[in-house]
Amino acid sequence: MVWGTASRRREEGRAGALFLLWLGILVVCGLFLLLVPSVELAAVEIVVLSFAVLYGFGSWPIVRTVVSVSAFAVVAAAIMLPRVLRGDLPAVELVEVVTPVVLAAVVTYHVRRRDDAIETAEALAAADRRRARARERLGRMTSHELRTPLTIARGYVDHLAASEPDDGRREDLTTVREELDQLTRLADRLVRAVSLDLGAPDVLSDDAELLDDVRRRWAFVTDRELVVRAQAGPVPVNPERLRAALDTLVENSVRYTGPGDRICLFSEAFEDRVEIGVEDSGPGMSADLVATVNRDDVAGEDDENDVSAQLRDAYSQTGFGLRIVQGIARSADGHLVAGRGADGGARVALVVPRA
Repeated sequence: MVWGTASRRREEGRAGALFLLWLGILVVCGLFLLLVPSVELAAVEIVVLSFAVLYGFGSWPIVRTVVSVSAFAVVAAAIMLPRVLRGDLPAVELVEVVTPVVLAAVVTYHVRRRDDAIETAEALAAADRRRARARERLGRMTSHELRTPLTIARGYVDHLAASEPDDGRREDLTTVREELDQLTRLADRLVRAVSLDLGAPDVLSDDAELLDDVRRRWAFVTDRELVVRAQAGPVPVNPERLRAALDTLVENSVRYTGPGDRICLFSEAFEDRVEIGVEDSGPGMSADLVATVNRDDVAGEDDENDVSAQLRDAYSQTGFGLRIVQGIARSADGHLVAGRGADGGARVALVVPRA
């Protein structure tokens, strides 16, 4: 941020110096028009060429450009028009008065287009750097959250197996150890998957089909009332990532609710955005957790170890699930929003721009 501010100040200083040089050229050329009438063509050409060169190296504000070019055009017209009326100068030479104005307009337009393109490229590069940092943080967090408990569990199993005299129980512990090894390998794959580029989605997600698929899978493993309210149509999030996000949100809602409570998978379309997520009839999220989720800069916190603690309360436990969902929302240039749903419980949704 400091580097960007210093860079902008240098650019503004250079543009100001070039503008002063440009004013000096205008004054000199105006004096030539006034004192040496025979050099009007050369003076105008010098003005035209100097503007094209100087403005390309440092574009100053448009108001300054319009005022300075217009002032020179008025001065040139005031000097040349009497000569045309006296017959000392062909009337066609008055076209030279319009030349600086037209050229200034054309050059300004193209230079501004170039500056806008550069700003867009810089914004995209900054967004890409933010995503890279988010992927790195998420990879480290995934590694810690999965590998640490697995390592501890494997240590305990090894200790029990080493001191177990019964062959049958030792064989059981060996089976547990093998399963833990399998989970460790799966964790390694997950860490690598998290490190993959989270770019724009290759295909859109059909909200009704995807929401119903999530509802159908969770209906077999929970005793909650699962309903679907699909109103958005195509959602600009990769289907696999969106399914993972919805699974995480449903899992959180199961944790917040009890048997017979209602969990709604919904999608809603607005003029400029789409919201897709989960709401329930449980006690709802704590006010601090809602405020933390809705604060858009959570993913950019410098204290990375404290981020998960912020996304945690008595129900959400580790806070890792919301971090995953937040990362998926950001991969589609969106964000996460939390609040209270229609049934009085928690409402968490991914908010992404409309396709």
